[in-house]
Amino acid sequence: MRATPASRGTALALGVTIGTTALAAPAGASAVPAREPLPPGLTFEDCPKLPAGDDPSLWNCNVGVISGGRLQVGRIDQAIVKPLRLTYAIGYDPETLEQKTIVVPLKGDPIRVDGGVLGIPGTDVLPVLQVSAKPTLAATPEFNVDPQTLLRLKLKIGVQNPLVGDQCAIGTKDAPVTLSLTVGTTRPPPPNKPITGSPPVDVAPDPPTYKMTLVDNVFAAPKATGCGPASLFNGLVDWRGGLPAKAGTNTAVFVQYLTFKPYTALPARTGR
Repeated sequence: MRATPASRGTALALGVTIGTTALAAPAGASAVPAREPLPPGLTFEDCPKLPAGDDPSLWNCNVGVISGGRLQVGRIDQAIVKPLRLTYAIGYDPETLEQKTIVVPLKGDPIRVDGGVLGIPGTDVLPVLQVSAKPTLAATPEFNVDPQTLLRLKLKIGVQNPLVGDQCAIGTKDAPVTLSLTVGTTRPPPPNKPITGSPPVDVAPDPPTYKMTLVDNVFAAPKATGCGPASLFNGLVDWRGGLPAKAGTNTAVFVQYLTFKPYTALPARTGR
Protein backbone atom coordinates (compact mmCIF):
# COMPACT_ATOMS: atom_id res chain seq x y z
CA MET A 1 0.00 0.00 0.00
CA ARG A 2 1.35 3.44 -0.92
CA ALA A 3 2.26 5.75 1.95
CA THR A 4 -0.40 8.30 2.90
CA PRO A 5 0.40 12.04 3.17
CA ALA A 6 0.51 11.68 6.96
CA SER A 7 2.93 8.77 6.83
CA ARG A 8 5.04 10.68 4.31
CA GLY A 9 5.35 13.47 6.84
CA THR A 10 6.38 10.97 9.46
CA ALA A 11 8.98 9.52 7.11
CA LEU A 12 10.40 12.94 6.39
CA ALA A 13 10.65 13.69 10.10
CA LEU A 14 12.44 10.40 10.61
CA GLY A 15 14.74 11.29 7.74
CA VAL A 16 15.73 14.47 9.52
CA THR A 17 16.29 12.66 12.79
CA ILE A 18 18.26 9.73 11.45
CA GLY A 19 19.89 11.37 8.47
CA THR A 20 21.41 14.33 10.26
CA THR A 21 22.28 12.50 13.52
CA ALA A 22 21.81 15.78 15.36
CA LEU A 23 18.29 15.25 16.63
CA ALA A 24 19.04 11.72 17.80
CA ALA A 25 21.76 12.67 20.26
CA PRO A 26 21.35 11.12 23.70
CA ALA A 27 20.96 14.46 25.44
CA GLY A 28 18.86 15.98 22.67
CA ALA A 29 19.50 19.20 20.83
CA SER A 30 19.11 22.31 22.91
CA ALA A 31 18.09 25.63 21.40
CA VAL A 32 20.24 28.65 22.18
CA PRO A 33 19.33 32.26 21.49
CA ALA A 34 22.82 33.27 20.39
CA ARG A 35 23.91 32.90 16.79
CA GLU A 36 27.48 32.61 15.51
CA PRO A 37 29.34 32.82 12.21
CA LEU A 38 29.00 29.57 10.28
CA PRO A 39 32.04 27.88 8.72
CA PRO A 40 32.76 28.10 4.99
CA GLY A 41 31.54 25.22 2.90
CA LEU A 42 28.19 24.75 4.65
CA THR A 43 26.35 24.80 1.32
CA PHE A 44 24.09 22.52 -0.67
CA GLU A 45 26.02 22.66 -3.94
CA ASP A 46 27.01 18.96 -3.78
CA CYS A 47 23.56 17.53 -3.08
CA PRO A 48 23.33 14.38 -5.23
CA LYS A 49 20.69 13.82 -7.86
CA LEU A 50 17.94 11.47 -6.80
CA PRO A 51 17.21 8.17 -8.55
CA ALA A 52 14.78 8.52 -11.42
CA GLY A 53 11.19 8.37 -10.24
CA ASP A 54 11.90 8.99 -6.55
CA ASP A 55 9.65 11.44 -4.72
CA PRO A 56 11.64 14.56 -3.64
CA SER A 57 9.24 15.11 -0.75
CA LEU A 58 10.64 11.96 0.90
CA TRP A 59 14.27 13.08 0.70
CA ASN A 60 16.53 15.48 2.60
CA CYS A 61 19.98 16.71 1.66
CA ASN A 62 22.27 16.81 4.69
CA VAL A 63 25.56 18.70 4.88
CA GLY A 64 28.10 18.26 7.67
CA VAL A 65 31.23 20.41 7.86
CA ILE A 66 34.07 19.51 10.21
CA SER A 67 35.56 22.94 10.81
CA GLY A 68 37.89 22.39 13.76
CA GLY A 69 39.33 19.98 16.28
CA ARG A 70 42.19 17.56 15.72
CA LEU A 71 43.07 14.14 14.40
CA GLN A 72 45.91 12.32 16.14
CA VAL A 73 47.06 9.11 14.49
CA GLY A 74 50.15 7.54 15.98
CA ARG A 75 52.80 10.23 16.37
CA ILE A 76 51.03 12.68 14.05
CA ASP A 77 48.76 15.07 15.95
CA GLN A 78 47.26 17.51 13.48
CA ALA A 79 44.84 20.37 14.04
CA ILE A 80 42.02 20.54 11.51
CA VAL A 81 42.68 23.92 9.94
CA LYS A 82 40.73 23.43 6.70
CA PRO A 83 37.06 22.39 6.57
CA LEU A 84 35.97 18.92 5.51
CA ARG A 85 32.48 18.58 4.01
CA LEU A 86 30.32 15.46 3.97
CA THR A 87 27.17 15.73 1.84
CA TYR A 88 24.59 12.97 1.75
CA ALA A 89 20.93 12.44 0.89
CA ILE A 90 18.55 10.44 3.08
CA GLY A 91 15.25 9.24 1.67
CA TYR A 92 12.51 6.65 1.99
CA ASP A 93 10.78 4.25 -0.32
CA PRO A 94 7.17 5.48 -0.65
CA GLU A 95 5.75 1.96 -0.31
CA THR A 96 7.90 0.38 2.39
CA LEU A 97 9.46 3.49 4.00
CA GLU A 98 12.79 1.68 3.81
CA GLN A 99 15.63 4.16 4.31
CA LYS A 100 17.96 4.92 1.39
CA THR A 101 21.21 6.88 1.45
CA ILE A 102 23.28 8.54 -1.28
CA VAL A 103 26.71 9.79 -0.17
CA VAL A 104 28.96 12.25 -1.98
CA PRO A 105 32.75 11.87 -1.60
CA LEU A 106 34.27 13.74 1.32
CA LYS A 107 35.43 17.15 0.11
CA GLY A 108 38.29 19.20 1.51
CA ASP A 109 41.75 20.47 0.72
CA PRO A 110 44.85 18.60 1.94
CA ILE A 111 46.09 19.72 5.36
CA ARG A 112 49.80 20.30 5.70
CA VAL A 113 51.26 18.19 8.52
CA ASP A 114 53.30 20.12 11.06
CA GLY A 115 56.98 19.18 10.97
CA GLY A 116 56.83 17.43 7.61
CA VAL A 117 58.89 14.30 6.94
CA LEU A 118 61.16 14.69 9.97
CA GLY A 119 58.45 15.67 12.42
CA ILE A 120 60.46 18.68 13.58
CA PRO A 121 58.76 22.09 13.30
CA GLY A 122 60.55 24.40 10.89
CA THR A 123 62.41 21.67 9.01
CA ASP A 124 59.89 21.37 6.16
CA VAL A 125 60.86 24.46 4.17
CA LEU A 126 61.67 22.42 1.06
CA PRO A 127 58.80 20.72 -0.86
CA VAL A 128 60.52 17.33 -0.63
CA LEU A 129 60.32 17.55 3.18
CA GLN A 130 56.68 18.64 3.28
CA VAL A 131 53.82 16.25 4.02
CA SER A 132 50.09 16.82 3.60
CA ALA A 133 47.18 14.61 4.62
CA LYS A 134 43.84 14.25 2.87
CA PRO A 135 41.09 11.97 4.30
CA THR A 136 38.76 10.18 1.90
CA LEU A 137 35.90 7.77 2.50
CA ALA A 138 36.78 4.07 2.35
CA ALA A 139 33.12 3.04 2.76
CA THR A 140 29.67 4.55 3.09
CA PRO A 141 29.25 6.36 6.44
CA GLU A 142 26.94 4.79 8.99
CA PHE A 143 24.58 6.96 11.02
CA ASN A 144 23.19 6.27 14.49
CA VAL A 145 24.89 2.89 14.67
CA ASP A 146 23.97 2.43 18.35
CA PRO A 147 23.08 4.68 21.32
CA GLN A 148 26.76 5.59 21.70
CA THR A 149 27.88 5.94 18.07
CA LEU A 150 26.24 8.73 16.10
CA LEU A 151 28.55 8.53 13.11
CA ARG A 152 30.93 5.81 11.93
CA LEU A 153 33.49 6.92 9.37
CA LYS A 154 35.79 4.49 7.59
CA LEU A 155 38.66 6.51 6.18
CA LYS A 156 41.75 6.33 4.02
CA ILE A 157 44.14 9.11 4.99
CA GLY A 158 46.08 10.01 1.88
CA VAL A 159 49.72 10.99 2.46
CA GLN A 160 51.05 13.54 -0.02
CA ASN A 161 54.75 14.19 -0.63
CA PRO A 162 56.81 14.44 -3.85
CA LEU A 163 58.49 11.08 -3.15
CA VAL A 164 55.55 8.85 -2.21
CA GLY A 165 53.29 9.22 -5.27
CA ASP A 166 49.52 9.51 -5.30
CA GLN A 167 48.58 6.10 -3.84
CA CYS A 168 50.21 6.44 -0.41
CA ALA A 169 47.67 6.15 2.40
CA ILE A 170 47.08 5.14 5.97
CA GLY A 171 44.17 2.74 5.74
CA THR A 172 42.65 0.89 2.80
CA LYS A 173 39.18 -0.11 1.67
CA ASP A 174 39.62 -3.48 3.39
CA ALA A 175 41.46 -2.14 6.45
CA PRO A 176 40.37 1.47 6.98
CA VAL A 177 40.89 3.84 9.86
CA THR A 178 37.49 3.39 11.53
CA LEU A 179 36.14 6.20 13.69
CA SER A 180 33.09 5.50 15.87
CA LEU A 181 32.21 9.07 16.78
CA THR A 182 30.08 10.06 19.75
CA VAL A 183 28.91 13.17 21.56
CA GLY A 184 29.08 11.16 24.79
CA THR A 185 32.05 9.82 26.75
CA THR A 186 34.49 7.31 25.30
CA ARG A 187 35.82 4.17 27.00
CA PRO A 188 39.29 3.71 25.54
CA PRO A 189 41.94 1.20 26.53
CA PRO A 190 45.04 2.74 28.14
CA PRO A 191 47.04 4.86 27.77
CA ASN A 192 44.20 7.04 26.48
CA LYS A 193 41.71 8.33 29.04
CA PRO A 194 37.98 8.95 28.50
CA ILE A 195 37.06 12.11 26.63
CA THR A 196 33.62 13.64 26.13
CA GLY A 197 32.04 15.32 23.14
CA SER A 198 29.27 17.88 23.22
CA PRO A 199 25.66 17.37 22.10
CA PRO A 200 24.18 19.40 19.26
CA VAL A 201 23.00 22.94 19.85
CA ASP A 202 20.90 25.02 17.52
CA VAL A 203 23.02 27.80 15.98
CA ALA A 204 20.96 28.93 12.99
CA PRO A 205 17.25 28.72 12.15
CA ASP A 206 17.04 28.78 8.35
CA PRO A 207 18.05 26.26 7.29
CA PRO A 208 18.20 24.50 10.68
CA THR A 209 21.86 24.22 11.65
CA TYR A 210 23.42 22.46 14.62
CA LYS A 211 26.89 22.48 16.15
CA MET A 212 28.35 19.55 18.06
CA THR A 213 31.67 17.98 19.00
CA LEU A 214 32.18 14.35 18.00
CA VAL A 215 34.97 12.34 19.60
CA ASP A 216 36.65 8.94 19.43
CA ASN A 217 39.91 7.81 21.06
CA VAL A 218 39.31 4.06 20.91
CA PHE A 219 40.28 3.35 17.29
CA ALA A 220 43.45 1.78 15.88
CA ALA A 221 45.45 2.83 12.81
CA PRO A 222 47.12 0.40 10.36
CA LYS A 223 50.43 0.63 8.54
CA ALA A 224 50.82 2.76 5.43
CA THR A 225 50.45 1.26 1.96
CA GLY A 226 51.28 2.27 -1.59
CA CYS A 227 54.00 4.79 -0.71
CA GLY A 228 56.48 5.27 -3.55
CA PRO A 229 57.55 2.89 -6.32
CA ALA A 230 56.88 -0.69 -5.23
CA SER A 231 55.82 0.72 -1.83
CA LEU A 232 59.48 1.54 -1.16
CA PHE A 233 58.65 4.35 1.28
CA ASN A 234 56.02 2.55 3.37
CA GLY A 235 58.57 2.14 6.15
CA LEU A 236 59.41 5.85 6.13
CA VAL A 237 55.76 6.81 6.51
CA ASP A 238 55.31 4.23 9.26
CA TRP A 239 58.38 5.59 11.07
CA ARG A 240 57.15 9.18 10.80
CA GLY A 241 53.64 8.28 11.88
CA GLY A 242 54.42 5.68 14.54
CA LEU A 243 52.38 3.08 12.66
CA PRO A 244 50.68 0.78 13.20
CA ALA A 245 49.14 2.51 16.21
CA LYS A 246 47.07 0.32 18.51
CA ALA A 247 43.67 1.18 19.93
CA GLY A 248 43.95 3.62 22.79
CA THR A 249 46.81 5.63 21.27
CA ASN A 250 44.86 7.70 18.70
CA THR A 251 42.33 10.50 19.05
CA ALA A 252 39.73 12.27 16.90
CA VAL A 253 37.98 15.45 18.06
CA PHE A 254 35.73 16.91 15.37
CA VAL A 255 33.85 20.20 15.72
CA GLN A 256 31.01 19.70 13.26
CA TYR A 257 28.24 21.91 11.92
CA LEU A 258 25.27 20.12 10.42
CA THR A 259 22.40 21.43 8.31
CA PHE A 260 19.73 20.01 6.02
CA LYS A 261 17.02 20.93 3.53
CA PRO A 262 14.23 18.89 1.96
CA TYR A 263 14.77 18.26 -1.73
CA THR A 264 11.60 20.19 -2.46
CA ALA A 265 13.43 23.33 -1.25
CA LEU A 266 16.52 22.80 -3.41
CA PRO A 267 17.19 24.11 -6.92
CA ALA A 268 16.11 21.80 -9.70
CA ARG A 269 19.70 20.95 -10.61
CA THR A 270 20.10 19.10 -7.32
CA GLY A 271 16.83 17.25 -7.65
CA ARG A 272 15.81 14.44 -9.91
